[in-house]
Amino acid sequence: MRITTTDDDETWFTLADGADRSTVEATVRAALVAQRDRLDRVEIDIVSDDDWPVAVLDAVRAAEARLSALRSRGISLTLDPRRDADFGLALTLAPFSIGCSGYDDGGGGPVWSVNDTGTSATFRLTAAEASAVRRAVHGGGGDTERLIPVATYHLGRRDLSYDVVGGTAPSDERWRPPDGWRAHERTVRLGDGADLWEDASRAVLSWGVKTRSGFAVDPPPEPGQVVRAGERFWLVARLGPLRVREPVQVVEVVTTGRRAALAYGTLEGHPVSGEEAFIVSRSDDGTVSLTLRSLTRAGSGRWRALFPLVLLLQRRYRRRYLRALTLGAR
Repeated sequence: MRITTTDDDETWFTLADGADRSTVEATVRAALVAQRDRLDRVEIDIVSDDDWPVAVLDAVRAAEARLSALRSRGISLTLDPRRDADFGLALTLAPFSIGCSGYDDGGGGPVWSVNDTGTSATFRLTAAEASAVRRAVHGGGGDTERLIPVATYHLGRRDLSYDVVGGTAPSDERWRPPDGWRAHERTVRLGDGADLWEDASRAVLSWGVKTRSGFAVDPPPEPGQVVRAGERFWLVARLGPLRVREPVQVVEVVTTGRRAALAYGTLEGHPVSGEEAFIVSRSDDGTVSLTLRSLTRAGSGRWRALFPLVLLLQRRYRRRYLRALTLGAR
């Protein structure tokens, strides 16, 4: 699974591994509150993997009485989140149930799902809802960094697909590529001056070469935010009606008074295997240049047979990369 969206303002989120119990409970409840206005029903199993906490036993008894009154032999109770009493039950029990889901029956389908006493949770949030959830979790003392897009979660489970990590040597002026790789290096002059240096170095450290060449970055960086080594992204290329999603990891970031660079490597599932670096440098006379370096081998699986086509596309995009900051910086 890569990422699921229903429109430009909704994204599936989940909880990263290792979230502490207080963060889980705060996030599950905050997401339910944030989405309440668009939920038509919540279905919750009145069963827990562990003993119910003492603090929620009254709610458990109330839910079991509702099931008994319905003469239901099942374990699932349907609640109306527009009713305060029902919403209160869902809010109290959701972090501890073996399974519960919130539905938007107006076409959105399930938008909130919590299973296995909160250890598996996904929420389809708008940008405003995600912000509200983070505020609530922070206010409750939870770790807001644990709420991440599903895309990021699955990227974290992929390994780098090559072994010469750092092979593009973005901090070095002279490059000696490792043996056994298709190595490419090209430098173009962007211009001169302090303003150009600031603009170009900021752009190269925030995926500007990629985005100005037709790629989208998922998750998108915040305005003004620069990437950090170890971060993982999907780079999304549009080829006519198709979208190709490329999983990558930032392997090195360079920030000095004369050099700004981003190097990223391929993760499992990428169309090729290898590393690419975008390097902005400033010489003694103030000249600002962009250098592109790459190491490439065929990808695995279905991509291996498509390697000749991938190389053609790679050459096309390289031409765009070399123009990206020239056009964008002026």
